[in-house]
Amino acid sequence: MKICFIGHYSGNPDEGVKKVSFYLYRELVKSHEVMSVDIRSVVKHWKAIKEFNPDIIHFVVGPSTVISFVILKLLSSYCRSSKAIMSAPQPGYLHLKRLIPLLKPDLMLVQSHKSEKLFQHLGCRTRFFPNGVDTKKFSLIKSRKKIELREKYGVDTEKFVILHVGHIKTRRNLHLLQQLQKDDNQVIIIGSTSTPIEKKVYKHLREKGCLVWTNYFKNIEEIYNLSDCYIFPTIDKFSCIEIPLSVLEAMACNLPVITTKFGALPRVFDAGDGLFFVEREKDIYDAIEIIKNKDVNIKTRKKVLPFSWEKLIKELKRIYKEITISTQGALAGL
Repeated sequence: MKICFIGHYSGNPDEGVKKVSFYLYRELVKSHEVMSVDIRSVVKHWKAIKEFNPDIIHFVVGPSTVISFVILKLLSSYCRSSKAIMSAPQPGYLHLKRLIPLLKPDLMLVQSHKSEKLFQHLGCRTRFFPNGVDTKKFSLIKSRKKIELREKYGVDTEKFVILHVGHIKTRRNLHLLQQLQKDDNQVIIIGSTSTPIEKKVYKHLREKGCLVWTNYFKNIEEIYNLSDCYIFPTIDKFSCIEIPLSVLEAMACNLPVITTKFGALPRVFDAGDGLFFVEREKDIYDAIEIIKNKDVNIKTRKKVLPFSWEKLIKELKRIYKEITISTQGALAGL
């Protein structure tokens, strides 16, 4: 099968949608003929896509606006034998939604219940398809290795290390993290090189004593492994993909995770075994105390193993096969 991915393929894969695009390509190229095109150069590669003659055109870019639907519709019309699939890891504002029924792809891959209802209401055929995690790269380590990693990165070996990975922006709710930078806690925040930082937020975090690193970490798993817990405090639905990859990566390293009920996380995970869903600031402090006192058996890796990219790619292949058999009837009853 020939698959053409339209996504974010330029720069470092250190941002949610970019990483999803990266992993989908990396896994499928092992068994299929795959072409990847960066969304910003799709017009330039229009002819090359036509010559490639894909069975599937898979759009993985949000969608942030209705323009995404326009591009996919034009491209699939140009490549008439192709089936069009659009992933919706982070739906944007989608102004002019009334146009979507005219532009809908053959299938929308959705994550949260809210997104599923939205696109079904707009006449789109949908299927739940979550984000995944590289469970080989992100894995458990021995306690001695944790000390070595802290020494490598200059992190106090006696501190309780709280980690957050993501954009350094106000709407990520990072002010909660600077409040945790006290006593025996050390907060580490890893920013993305793909998006600009908000300097005011960066400054306030640094002034409170948080370690804020904005360079690209090829071996980001080492930062998870030197940490004691992961916190995802974000509430704003437009500030992250609906299943944050950082949460999955932390779980794959068997870290205890404290998170809001963001996006599709409550859809794919139940609380417990070291995964804490919080609604109030006090809940965060309570969860940290439980973790520090070792009053919980951490089994977050076990929870996330069904979402390895290897397993999800098998499901995606089945979806591709079904949709290429028949656009009209193959997905009935899914």
